[in-house]
Amino acid sequence: MGFPEDYKDRVKHINERLIGSLEVMEEKKLKAAMVHYPAAGGKRLRPLLATIVSEAVGGKADAAIPFGVALEMVHNFTLVHDDVMDEDDTRRGLKTVHSLYGIPEAILAGDAMFARAFEIVLESDAPASDLVELTDILARSVRLLAEGQQMDMDFEARKDVSSEEYLKMIERKTAVLYSAAAQGGAIVGGGSEAQQESLFEYGRLMGLGFQIWDDVLDLRSDQQTFGKPVLNDIRNGKKTLIAVHALENLKGKKREEFLVVLGKKTASEKELLKAKGILEDVGSIDHASRISMGYVAKAKDRLGVLKDSVHKDALKAFADYMIARKT
Repeated sequence: MGFPEDYKDRVKHINERLIGSLEVMEEKKLKAAMVHYPAAGGKRLRPLLATIVSEAVGGKADAAIPFGVALEMVHNFTLVHDDVMDEDDTRRGLKTVHSLYGIPEAILAGDAMFARAFEIVLESDAPASDLVELTDILARSVRLLAEGQQMDMDFEARKDVSSEEYLKMIERKTAVLYSAAAQGGAIVGGGSEAQQESLFEYGRLMGLGFQIWDDVLDLRSDQQTFGKPVLNDIRNGKKTLIAVHALENLKGKKREEFLVVLGKKTASEKELLKAKGILEDVGSIDHASRISMGYVAKAKDRLGVLKDSVHKDALKAFADYMIARKT
């Protein structure tokens, strides 16, 4: 069948471990708020990546599951807090945690999930030296995620964001968890220093490609396929690579027309589609697609440190999936 279909059973196991890790919570309302997003399911790409990397360097998949689950917990905690900051009422068809349970409860749920992630790492049976490294990676990832979120929010109020700034932002906000997953998987799998470094870079490059492709899908997909409202990046004034490229290349009336809609919360569908047409005409969406594909190609080049195996092939397929997915 191929990737990711071949890993359905593993993803199911990861889901069970993720939900099961919240059984320690005694306060029922807080536990319900914490479980809300994880219980909805998901691709679990980050923990899945950690397990495949562990196998690719000669280790066991199960050895990487605690760290992978911890990363997924961090990812879900950021979603809870991001939704509060963005004042979003829904996420992929679900009511957001704060709209269902309240803002104070959402903040507490995110805080508890953040703490639980570190407990999960430390509860694993990895050697003490590995636990120190994994905890350091996790802490660094959370810090960089916070920086990336702040940059993303700041960019919404600016008109002069550069491509370099955008890439720096998504490296922190998105790619950091993929680089962490790949590096952590290499550590618990017993990979060499060279393998750990190359796989970190593989995850970083793949994460960059993933986010840029997500920006493309926001414009070229539809809500039913994408699983969430499309054209939202325009409405919210997101300075994606697409918008940045457009603002660097649009002139005169077209630039003014695009700026009128970019960040207009009450923009009609007609206005959004007009802005999308401007992006298509100036070549910004195709530009982002090429950049995304380039990052994925560079990511696969980093796999040269691995011996040929089905697991190495899976990592190549993993990278390709990032720019083939529709959701």
